[in-house]
Amino acid sequence: MVIATRRHRPQFVVCGDGPLAFRVSYALSTRYQGDVTVILPSADSRHGARTAALDHVRIVEAARPDDAALRRARIDDADAVALLDQDDAGNIETALLVNELKPGVRLVVRFFDDELGVGIADHLPNCDVLSASKIAAPPLVALALGEARHLEVPGIDLLVGKPHQLHGPPWFTLAALDGARGAEDTVMLPPDDDPELDRRIAVSVASPAPEPGPGPRRPNGRLWYFVRQNLNRYVWYALAVLALVIAAGTTLVSLTEPTPWTTALYRIVLETLAGADPDEGSRSVTRAVQVVVTLISVAVIPLLTAALVDAVVRARLAAATSGPGSPMSGHVVVVGLGDVGTRVLATLLERGIPVVAVNLHDDGARGIPFAREHGVPVVIGDGRRAEVLKAAQIGTARAVMAMTSDDVANIGISIAADSVDRAPGNARLRRVLRLFDEDFARRVRGLIPGSAPRSASALASPAFAASVMGPDVLDTVPFRERVLLVAEVPMHARCELEHRQAREVDIPGEVRLLAVRRPQRGFETDVFRPAATNPLQHNHHLIVIATRTGLERLRARTAGPEARVPDTQ
Repeated sequence: MVIATRRHRPQFVVCGDGPLAFRVSYALSTRYQGDVTVILPSADSRHGARTAALDHVRIVEAARPDDAALRRARIDDADAVALLDQDDAGNIETALLVNELKPGVRLVVRFFDDELGVGIADHLPNCDVLSASKIAAPPLVALALGEARHLEVPGIDLLVGKPHQLHGPPWFTLAALDGARGAEDTVMLPPDDDPELDRRIAVSVASPAPEPGPGPRRPNGRLWYFVRQNLNRYVWYALAVLALVIAAGTTLVSLTEPTPWTTALYRIVLETLAGADPDEGSRSVTRAVQVVVTLISVAVIPLLTAALVDAVVRARLAAATSGPGSPMSGHVVVVGLGDVGTRVLATLLERGIPVVAVNLHDDGARGIPFAREHGVPVVIGDGRRAEVLKAAQIGTARAVMAMTSDDVANIGISIAADSVDRAPGNARLRRVLRLFDEDFARRVRGLIPGSAPRSASALASPAFAASVMGPDVLDTVPFRERVLLVAEVPMHARCELEHRQAREVDIPGEVRLLAVRRPQRGFETDVFRPAATNPLQHNHHLIVIATRTGLERLRARTAGPEARVPDTQ
């Protein structure tokens, strides 16, 4: 009898040169004990050099992952391939080529366009499509709003956040800090009966609190804001001169003729704004006033007309280039409209949160047409300048999110936001910064108190790396430098957990069971955690939250005997 064997270390191919490709390569080569071949244009690039320095990682330099590059990467030996470039069209082409060279190989493809990605996945076997920005956006938005967020688990309305953010008793704690010896060591999925832990993140099925409605606004607030923003000082000078002429003319006419002041005002206004109407029978003082008023109006009226036309034109362009055209408060300012910024913008709009977007250039960045299509005011300018942030009305905003791809620029945006005075009655501004390096983020957190630096690639990479190993990851829950995975794991016939009790799924510090799906009942879901003694069947699907190690262990415990093949040295 021939016994199936497998290599001691699985083989992976990663295509991409960026922070996500680096982090996924690191996770596959360390956490998942694999040999990784990375195809990228140059090993001397910023992230290429970092990737090349990793153990068990080999670099193949190629302008694009074509047939020759994939063969040099030994595609025939690969257990899985991850396509992590930011180019959707290029990823489609590479995915088709990979499927041609090795049909049925496990494929994980990065896509920004959800509909396109789903369409491609439907036509390629064993393919998962993920969006790094879509994975990272919900936790970033939750940080900015200071709220719990929904987990992406179909059929179950789960919230995850700090215990005080959950409107109901939490099921259990996801992450805590152990300060027993004066240190704050991170403890993931701690046991329920440890009183020494400072519990920081929990999961709950309670519904979120309703969004507060908009505060009272003064009548004509939009008109007054338009006047203040678009009428320059010369318009005010012209209006002042015009008002002075009308007041003086009205006074002189009412004093020199036996006529009520209302009639005098009526005559002067018409003569000023509609032109002269000679009256040879009137007194000389009245005729002199008419001449002066007419001469002054000839000079003032064209100036005033030109200024008003200029103000209207600038107001039409305000929404596209200069920010909101009316007062805003309680909104979020998103700086940087690349992939992550665009997805953050979409997430905020889905939540019904008012947004103002800021981008350095009107250069066709992905998020600018999206923002304008959805009526989001866009400020074109450098977000590190206080006047640009003032144009975005950051003084009355609830949060600013620095989402550019430049770490230094994001720090500068946070510092500039601090320099803008807060409007009276507004709470402290929340600041979320996108940073690549987690160690750097911790230092920035100490440098800028109250800021929340996060790495979008660090939030997304665990889901990508786990998806390379299997198509069951639903969502991620970050806490400091650690990440938990929410996954749906099917149980196969004759697996280790078959006929065991539900409580045996839990492993302290590694796995907690959320729910069980039962396909024989039309995929009904136990919304509340199943009773500890409930028996498990081979066709059940386990909804769990786990560390990466815990998820791998659970996959092994739910696999059928044909998949449990011992490694050979």
